[in-house]
Amino acid sequence: MSIAKQIEGYMAGASWIRKMFEEGTRLKAAFGAENVFDFSLGNPNLPPPASFSKTLKDIVDADEPGSHAYMPNSGYPFVRQAVAAYLSGEHGTDITGNEILMTCGAAGGLNVILKTILDPGDEVIAPAPFFVEYKFYAENHGGKFVPVKTRPDFTLDLGAMEAAVTARTKAVILNFPNNPTGQIYSEDSLNRMGSLLRDKSMEFGRTIYLISDEPYRKIVYDGARVPSIFHCYPESIITTSYSKDLSLPGERIGYIAVNPSASYLTDLVS
Repeated sequence: MSIAKQIEGYMAGASWIRKMFEEGTRLKAAFGAENVFDFSLGNPNLPPPASFSKTLKDIVDADEPGSHAYMPNSGYPFVRQAVAAYLSGEHGTDITGNEILMTCGAAGGLNVILKTILDPGDEVIAPAPFFVEYKFYAENHGGKFVPVKTRPDFTLDLGAMEAAVTARTKAVILNFPNNPTGQIYSEDSLNRMGSLLRDKSMEFGRTIYLISDEPYRKIVYDGARVPSIFHCYPESIITTSYSKDLSLPGERIGYIAVNPSASYLTDLVS
């Protein structure tokens, strides 16, 4: 085969979730969409809000000069400011547009983050179960993916996490509310995670980042509250998208938010 050996391996171990999604598409075509229940990808079957569709149409109809031109690498400043203003209220932290980078979805955001922080051989830890693409994302950028077991109720096992951190650890990825379990990690467990990463960063003389992948943040019920990692650990980064809460997965609208207290904020954003 005349392609890279790494890609050969990726093809052999390609995401079974994606394979299930493709099979679901085939079955819907064969038997009717109403007869197939697809639990593979988080692909909302609700329409986007009417206000989104109207705004999109208004922008297209206006056809203002430069509306399809290149934008700054980090996104339009007015968009970044609007995202920052919203997040400041949601997370109870003063965030400015300077800490926001617009991305092609949360997946694009994760890849940008890992490309920025990983050196070859650096390790990326994630509590299991996790979104299965994380392994590919880490390896895309020279990293080694390290899964860590959680407790029987899928809460964080801090002892197992501590045992997994080594001198090569560069990041921990949390996905919460978790895909696929729905678990919301408690503020206490996140504070303890932050303390663990502070101690390990000092022990090994290197910054260990805490990355939170949060596309399901707003899909919670029964008064559940999703805590902010920005209050738990300064070297933290959030990435998310509007794919789930606004039913816009195909639009690929996402962003990265870097904790304003991060030690290397300027370098990270640059």
